[in-house]
Amino acid sequence: MAKFSAGEAGERETDGVGDVSAKAHVKGLLKVLCEESDTRYNGWGVNLFIKDIYLVSASSKPAGKTLFSFTIQPEHSNRAGHLHGGCCSTIFDFTTTCALAPIAKPGYWAFAGVSRTLNVTYIRPIPVGETVLIESEVVHAGKRLATIKGVMKRKSDGAVMAICEHGKVSNDPQVGSEL
Repeated sequence: MAKFSAGEAGERETDGVGDVSAKAHVKGLLKVLCEESDTRYNGWGVNLFIKDIYLVSASSKPAGKTLFSFTIQPEHSNRAGHLHGGCCSTIFDFTTTCALAPIAKPGYWAFAGVSRTLNVTYIRPIPVGETVLIESEVVHAGKRLATIKGVMKRKSDGAVMAICEHGKVSNDPQVGSEL
């Protein structure tokens, strides 16, 4: 069985914010992505969630929100010793997608959609060893399109390090249809 840090750390590092059911929905999505099984996703970036990124909290009200913690490791860095831009984008892709889980229901973002756009702005370099918090919030989730914002902040002082806007398209089948 794969180490499932996102769930374990969520219990360990919780800040008391969020609701249990929202957190359970995010953990369910992470379980599908990260636990070993015949259907486990084995694609780009999944190892970040297996061993490096931790769910801190989640909420469904007033919108889907998540908070993750991440400490930059050497394998996540560029030659200058800072978080690689592609790695930062991958982190935002996954963490902002997880913000849809607390509001998902059958026929409404249950499959978490696919990316349509991902705009990342890098504000400050993030050195190896630095811990950041990644806040994600659903700005809008309609029947077919969603917009989620993400903010990566330095844990020690709250300085904003990078921001993103993630556009998603729902790929949910109609309720009652066969997959």
